[in-house]
Amino acid sequence: MKNDNDMFCIRKVKAGDFSAFSAIVSKYQNMVFTVVFKIVDSREDAEDITQEIFIKVFKSIQQFREDAEFSTWLYRIAYNTTLSELRKRKLFFTPIDDSLIPGGESFTEENDSEQTEIKLQYLEKAMKKLPPDEIFLLTLHYMDGQSVENISKISNQTVSNVKIKLYRIRKKLALEIQKLMQDE
Repeated sequence: MKNDNDMFCIRKVKAGDFSAFSAIVSKYQNMVFTVVFKIVDSREDAEDITQEIFIKVFKSIQQFREDAEFSTWLYRIAYNTTLSELRKRKLFFTPIDDSLIPGGESFTEENDSEQTEIKLQYLEKAMKKLPPDEIFLLTLHYMDGQSVENISKISNQTVSNVKIKLYRIRKKLALEIQKLMQDE
């Protein structure tokens, strides 16, 4: 379902009312910043990349086809820009969501807080070994609650491919956590 308010603002920007773009930025800047920050773990870098994303959105808004959801289009630009900036800047990335655990369970369901802290440390170490595109997929799916279908549109991959990648990432994390636990 398309957001009518987004479409109204987009049409105004396309018609030359550039002040309407501020409503779009206001609505989506926190969402975009949060996704980028969880990947790069540097406030300054996340702010720079977020600004770059909105500059790209502004410059290419005429190309936005109104048959799609604006947020999906925006996420796609955020996805491509973040990965591009990571490659350009050689930035390090960090884990995105401490509540993730392979198999879809949450560490927060654990009663023993000491065990939970240990598991979180293992998860953090394991996630640091993931490439940025996998971190981004996890962010979209587990943190932002994006559907596999939306992630498919954002990442320009098939729905099946996204499902397979998420499954493989969870498996990879599970194996890495298991390895880390055995090494201790």
